[in-house]
Amino acid sequence: MNGEKKEPTPSGPIPTRRLSEKRVKEIMNRRPRTVRPETSIDGLLERMMGQIEACFPVVNKDQKLLGIVTESDVLQVLHPPIPQATVGSVFRQAMKSAASTVGEIMTKRPVAVTPEMTVAEALNLMVAHKLRRLPVVEGEKLVGLVSLRDIIELYRVLR
Repeated sequence: MNGEKKEPTPSGPIPTRRLSEKRVKEIMNRRPRTVRPETSIDGLLERMMGQIEACFPVVNKDQKLLGIVTESDVLQVLHPPIPQATVGSVFRQAMKSAASTVGEIMTKRPVAVTPEMTVAEALNLMVAHKLRRLPVVEGEKLVGLVSLRDIIELYRVLR
């Protein structure tokens, strides 16, 4: 009560300032599992069954990030959505349902972050684009993957 700022209690929110002090490189997975665009859908399904995170950055032989493939992309292959909205979206949905490789279903040009970005910046991108995972790139090369789970773990440490 003497004019000093009180730190938040364990039940209170973490100040954004604390998330702005941490860099993506401090919490990212530096060795995310990846797939190539020529990976078959069956091969992708096998890989997905063998790991917790059901998201794979799609890279070429030089580790250049080409896209990202998630469970949502696979869902469109297994159960194509009812056509709605525009002709373009109906065409894309039909293409995904007939796909045989990852390159045909991946999200091209995914939202990505750099290792030097703050965790707060990454979280803002996740919220703005409704994403749970972001590839981490230096130039065009994949160097990691940061997930909402990574941010939650940081949150727990900072509390």
